[in-house]
Amino acid sequence: MKFTRLLVMLLAFILVFGTKITFAQDDEKQQEEMTDEQWQQAMTDLTAKKTELTTKLADLQKDKADLIAKLDAKKGEVKKAEDDYWTEVGGKDAYNNYKNDLDKLDRIIKNREGNKSDAEKKFAELSKSNLRCHPDFVTKYRLIKEGLANWKDISVPQYTVMKGDYLFVIAARKEVYNNHHMWPILWEANENGVLDAPRRIPRTIKNPNLIYPGQVLRVPQLTDVLMKSAAFERAKSWLDWRKTNRVRHHKPVIKKDEGKTEKKDEKKTEKKTEKKDDKKK
Repeated sequence: MKFTRLLVMLLAFILVFGTKITFAQDDEKQQEEMTDEQWQQAMTDLTAKKTELTTKLADLQKDKADLIAKLDAKKGEVKKAEDDYWTEVGGKDAYNNYKNDLDKLDRIIKNREGNKSDAEKKFAELSKSNLRCHPDFVTKYRLIKEGLANWKDISVPQYTVMKGDYLFVIAARKEVYNNHHMWPILWEANENGVLDAPRRIPRTIKNPNLIYPGQVLRVPQLTDVLMKSAAFERAKSWLDWRKTNRVRHHKPVIKKDEGKTEKKDEKKTEKKTEKKDDKKK
Protein backbone atom coordinates (compact mmCIF):
# COMPACT_ATOMS: atom_id res chain seq x y z
CA MET A 1 0.00 0.00 0.00
CA LYS A 2 2.74 2.39 0.91
CA PHE A 3 4.57 1.65 -2.35
CA THR A 4 1.46 2.33 -4.45
CA ARG A 5 0.84 5.64 -2.64
CA LEU A 6 4.41 6.68 -3.31
CA LEU A 7 4.09 5.73 -6.94
CA VAL A 8 0.87 7.74 -7.35
CA MET A 9 2.45 10.82 -5.76
CA LEU A 10 5.49 10.48 -8.06
CA LEU A 11 3.29 10.31 -11.15
CA ALA A 12 1.30 13.35 -10.04
CA PHE A 13 4.51 15.33 -9.52
CA ILE A 14 5.75 14.39 -12.98
CA LEU A 15 2.48 15.47 -14.56
CA VAL A 16 2.46 18.89 -12.79
CA PHE A 17 6.12 19.58 -13.53
CA GLY A 18 5.68 18.50 -17.12
CA THR A 19 2.72 20.84 -17.72
CA LYS A 20 4.69 23.82 -16.30
CA ILE A 21 7.55 23.06 -18.65
CA THR A 22 5.22 22.89 -21.65
CA PHE A 23 3.54 26.21 -20.75
CA ALA A 24 6.93 27.85 -20.38
CA GLN A 25 8.01 26.53 -23.75
CA ASP A 26 4.79 27.85 -25.32
CA ASP A 27 5.46 31.32 -23.85
CA GLU A 28 8.99 31.27 -25.17
CA LYS A 29 7.70 30.26 -28.56
CA GLN A 30 5.19 33.13 -28.48
CA GLN A 31 7.91 35.58 -27.47
CA GLU A 32 10.18 34.21 -30.11
CA GLU A 33 7.40 34.60 -32.62
CA MET A 34 7.33 38.51 -32.14
CA THR A 35 8.77 40.34 -35.12
CA ASP A 36 11.25 43.15 -34.91
CA GLU A 37 8.62 45.72 -35.83
CA GLN A 38 6.33 44.51 -33.05
CA TRP A 39 9.18 44.64 -30.55
CA GLN A 40 10.11 48.13 -31.64
CA GLN A 41 6.50 49.30 -31.33
CA ALA A 42 6.22 47.84 -27.85
CA MET A 43 9.40 49.63 -26.78
CA THR A 44 8.11 52.91 -28.22
CA ASP A 45 4.81 52.62 -26.30
CA LEU A 46 6.54 51.80 -23.05
CA THR A 47 8.97 54.71 -23.48
CA ALA A 48 6.06 57.09 -24.08
CA LYS A 49 4.27 55.88 -20.94
CA LYS A 50 7.46 56.28 -18.93
CA THR A 51 7.89 59.83 -20.19
CA GLU A 52 4.25 60.64 -19.32
CA LEU A 53 4.53 59.22 -15.80
CA THR A 54 7.83 61.02 -15.23
CA THR A 55 6.22 64.31 -16.22
CA LYS A 56 3.26 63.69 -13.86
CA LEU A 57 5.64 62.80 -11.04
CA ALA A 58 7.56 66.03 -11.57
CA ASP A 59 4.33 68.03 -11.51
CA LEU A 60 3.22 66.31 -8.29
CA GLN A 61 6.56 67.00 -6.65
CA LYS A 62 6.28 70.64 -7.64
CA ASP A 63 2.76 70.85 -6.19
CA LYS A 64 4.01 69.21 -3.02
CA ALA A 65 6.82 71.75 -2.72
CA ASP A 66 4.33 74.61 -3.23
CA LEU A 67 1.98 73.22 -0.57
CA ILE A 68 4.85 72.78 1.90
CA ALA A 69 5.89 76.37 1.29
CA LYS A 70 2.33 77.62 1.86
CA LEU A 71 2.04 75.51 5.03
CA ASP A 72 5.28 76.94 6.38
CA ALA A 73 4.04 80.45 5.58
CA LYS A 74 0.75 79.78 7.44
CA LYS A 75 2.63 78.38 10.41
CA GLY A 76 4.71 81.53 10.48
CA GLU A 77 1.57 83.67 10.42
CA VAL A 78 0.00 81.67 13.27
CA LYS A 79 3.20 81.93 15.31
CA LYS A 80 3.33 85.68 14.75
CA ALA A 81 -0.34 86.03 15.74
CA GLU A 82 0.28 84.04 18.94
CA ASP A 83 3.32 86.15 19.78
CA ASP A 84 1.36 89.34 19.19
CA TYR A 85 -1.49 88.02 21.34
CA TRP A 86 0.73 87.12 24.30
CA THR A 87 2.53 90.46 23.92
CA GLU A 88 -0.80 92.27 24.25
CA VAL A 89 -1.85 90.33 27.38
CA GLY A 90 1.59 90.60 28.96
CA GLY A 91 2.85 87.07 28.33
CA LYS A 92 1.81 83.55 29.30
CA ASP A 93 3.13 83.92 32.84
CA ALA A 94 1.01 87.03 33.39
CA TYR A 95 -2.04 85.21 32.01
CA ASN A 96 -1.54 82.18 34.28
CA ASN A 97 -0.82 84.31 37.35
CA TYR A 98 -3.94 86.41 36.77
CA LYS A 99 -6.02 83.26 36.35
CA ASN A 100 -4.69 81.78 39.61
CA ASP A 101 -5.28 85.04 41.52
CA LEU A 102 -8.80 85.32 40.16
CA ASP A 103 -9.62 81.72 41.13
CA LYS A 104 -8.20 82.24 44.62
CA LEU A 105 -10.21 85.44 45.19
CA ASP A 106 -13.34 83.72 43.92
CA ARG A 107 -12.86 80.94 46.48
CA ILE A 108 -12.23 83.45 49.29
CA ILE A 109 -15.43 85.37 48.53
CA LYS A 110 -17.57 82.25 48.22
CA ASN A 111 -16.32 80.81 51.53
CA ARG A 112 -16.09 84.22 53.27
CA GLU A 113 -12.49 83.53 54.27
CA GLY A 114 -10.69 86.32 56.09
CA ASN A 115 -12.31 89.74 56.06
CA LYS A 116 -14.01 91.79 53.40
CA SER A 117 -11.48 94.64 53.38
CA ASP A 118 -8.61 92.34 52.35
CA ALA A 119 -10.75 90.86 49.58
CA GLU A 120 -11.61 94.36 48.35
CA LYS A 121 -7.91 95.30 48.21
CA LYS A 122 -7.10 92.20 46.18
CA PHE A 123 -10.01 92.88 43.84
CA ALA A 124 -8.80 96.46 43.33
CA GLU A 125 -5.36 95.15 42.32
CA LEU A 126 -6.87 92.71 39.83
CA SER A 127 -9.08 95.45 38.40
CA LYS A 128 -6.03 97.43 37.30
CA SER A 129 -5.04 94.74 34.78
CA ASN A 130 -6.40 94.74 31.23
CA LEU A 131 -6.77 90.99 31.54
CA ARG A 132 -10.11 91.56 33.29
CA CYS A 133 -11.51 92.21 29.77
CA HIS A 134 -10.13 88.92 28.43
CA PRO A 135 -12.91 86.59 27.18
CA ASP A 136 -11.65 83.87 29.52
CA PHE A 137 -12.07 86.08 32.60
CA VAL A 138 -15.01 88.41 31.90
CA THR A 139 -17.67 86.15 33.45
CA LYS A 140 -15.68 85.22 36.55
CA TYR A 141 -14.65 88.85 37.09
CA ARG A 142 -18.31 89.92 37.04
CA LEU A 143 -19.35 87.15 39.47
CA ILE A 144 -16.55 88.10 41.87
CA LYS A 145 -17.66 91.72 41.77
CA GLU A 146 -21.25 90.73 42.56
CA GLY A 147 -20.15 88.37 45.35
CA LEU A 148 -18.03 91.09 46.90
CA ALA A 149 -20.96 93.52 46.83
CA ASN A 150 -23.18 90.96 48.59
CA TRP A 151 -20.59 90.17 51.26
CA LYS A 152 -21.89 91.49 54.56
CA ASP A 153 -18.96 91.81 56.92
CA ILE A 154 -20.84 91.36 60.20
CA SER A 155 -17.81 90.59 62.34
CA VAL A 156 -14.35 91.94 62.98
CA PRO A 157 -11.26 89.76 62.61
CA GLN A 158 -10.22 90.33 66.22
CA TYR A 159 -11.41 91.80 69.51
CA THR A 160 -9.47 93.07 72.55
CA VAL A 161 -11.02 92.09 75.86
CA MET A 162 -11.92 94.99 78.16
CA LYS A 163 -12.70 95.08 81.86
CA GLY A 164 -16.11 93.58 82.59
CA ASP A 165 -16.24 91.60 79.36
CA TYR A 166 -17.50 88.06 79.09
CA LEU A 167 -17.66 85.88 76.02
CA PHE A 168 -21.44 86.21 75.80
CA VAL A 169 -21.12 89.99 76.18
CA ILE A 170 -18.59 90.14 73.33
CA ALA A 171 -20.72 87.90 71.12
CA ALA A 172 -23.71 90.20 71.72
CA ARG A 173 -21.90 93.25 70.33
CA LYS A 174 -23.21 94.52 67.00
CA GLU A 175 -19.76 94.58 65.43
CA VAL A 176 -19.21 90.93 66.41
CA TYR A 177 -22.22 88.54 66.13
CA ASN A 178 -25.04 90.63 67.61
CA ASN A 179 -26.14 87.46 69.41
CA HIS A 180 -24.91 86.48 72.88
CA HIS A 181 -25.74 82.81 72.22
CA MET A 182 -22.80 82.67 69.77
CA TRP A 183 -20.23 82.75 72.60
CA PRO A 184 -19.22 79.04 72.07
CA ILE A 185 -17.83 80.01 68.66
CA LEU A 186 -15.51 82.56 70.32
CA TRP A 187 -14.50 80.05 72.95
CA GLU A 188 -13.59 77.28 70.52
CA ALA A 189 -11.66 79.72 68.30
CA ASN A 190 -9.53 80.94 71.23
CA GLU A 191 -9.59 77.99 73.62
CA ASN A 192 -6.13 76.74 72.67
CA GLY A 193 -4.59 80.13 72.01
CA VAL A 194 -5.59 83.77 71.59
CA LEU A 195 -4.01 86.09 69.04
CA ASP A 196 -2.13 88.11 71.64
CA ALA A 197 -2.09 88.83 75.37
CA PRO A 198 -0.14 91.10 77.78
CA ARG A 199 2.64 89.75 79.91
CA ARG A 200 1.55 87.35 82.66
CA ILE A 201 -1.93 87.09 81.13
CA PRO A 202 -3.02 83.59 80.02
CA ARG A 203 -2.85 82.99 76.32
CA THR A 204 -5.44 80.20 76.40
CA ILE A 205 -9.06 80.13 77.55
CA LYS A 206 -9.60 76.86 79.34
CA ASN A 207 -12.62 78.18 81.22
CA PRO A 208 -15.11 80.21 79.13
CA ASN A 209 -16.05 82.22 82.23
CA LEU A 210 -12.48 83.42 82.73
CA ILE A 211 -11.15 85.93 80.21
CA TYR A 212 -8.77 88.76 81.01
CA PRO A 213 -8.45 92.37 79.85
CA GLY A 214 -5.86 92.76 77.11
CA GLN A 215 -6.43 89.34 75.52
CA VAL A 216 -6.84 89.69 71.76
CA LEU A 217 -9.47 87.22 70.60
CA ARG A 218 -9.91 85.98 67.05
CA VAL A 219 -13.46 86.42 65.76
CA PRO A 220 -14.25 83.85 63.03
CA GLN A 221 -16.46 84.82 60.12
CA LEU A 222 -19.81 83.05 59.92
CA THR A 223 -18.96 81.12 56.76
CA ASP A 224 -20.71 78.05 55.40
CA VAL A 225 -17.91 75.92 56.81
CA LEU A 226 -18.32 77.45 60.28
CA MET A 227 -22.09 76.94 60.14
CA LYS A 228 -21.39 73.18 59.94
CA SER A 229 -18.76 73.14 62.68
CA ALA A 230 -19.08 71.73 66.18
CA ALA A 231 -18.86 75.21 67.71
CA PHE A 232 -21.89 76.43 65.81
CA GLU A 233 -23.81 73.28 66.75
CA ARG A 234 -22.84 73.90 70.38
CA ALA A 235 -24.11 77.47 70.17
CA LYS A 236 -27.29 76.29 68.48
CA SER A 237 -27.92 73.64 71.15
CA TRP A 238 -27.28 76.25 73.86
CA LEU A 239 -29.81 78.53 72.20
CA ASP A 240 -32.37 75.72 72.00
CA TRP A 241 -31.81 74.88 75.67
CA ARG A 242 -32.35 78.49 76.66
CA LYS A 243 -35.57 78.62 74.69
CA THR A 244 -36.95 75.46 76.28
CA ASN A 245 -35.83 76.60 79.74
CA ARG A 246 -37.49 79.96 79.24
CA VAL A 247 -40.75 78.22 78.28
CA ARG A 248 -40.64 76.04 81.38
CA HIS A 249 -39.85 79.01 83.60
CA HIS A 250 -42.72 81.08 82.27
CA LYS A 251 -45.43 78.48 82.43
CA PRO A 252 -48.86 80.12 82.50
CA VAL A 253 -50.55 80.03 85.93
CA ILE A 254 -53.81 78.12 85.81
CA LYS A 255 -56.61 80.11 87.46
CA LYS A 256 -58.85 78.42 89.95
CA ASP A 257 -62.43 77.86 89.11
CA GLU A 258 -64.55 80.67 90.42
CA GLY A 259 -67.41 78.24 91.19
CA LYS A 260 -65.21 76.21 93.57
CA THR A 261 -64.14 79.32 95.49
CA GLU A 262 -67.74 80.38 95.89
CA LYS A 263 -68.70 76.97 97.31
CA LYS A 264 -65.83 77.09 99.83
CA ASP A 265 -66.93 80.56 100.93
CA GLU A 266 -70.51 79.34 101.39
CA LYS A 267 -69.36 76.39 103.53
CA LYS A 268 -67.29 78.70 105.72
CA THR A 269 -70.24 81.04 106.28
CA GLU A 270 -72.53 78.10 107.08
CA LYS A 271 -70.10 76.77 109.68
CA LYS A 272 -69.80 80.20 111.27
CA THR A 273 -73.59 80.58 111.52
CA GLU A 274 -73.94 77.11 112.99
CA LYS A 275 -71.36 77.89 115.70
CA LYS A 276 -73.15 81.13 116.57
CA ASP A 277 -76.48 79.31 116.90
CA ASP A 278 -74.92 76.68 119.18
CA LYS A 279 -73.53 79.37 121.46
CA LYS A 280 -76.91 81.08 121.73
CA LYS A 281 -78.64 77.83 122.65
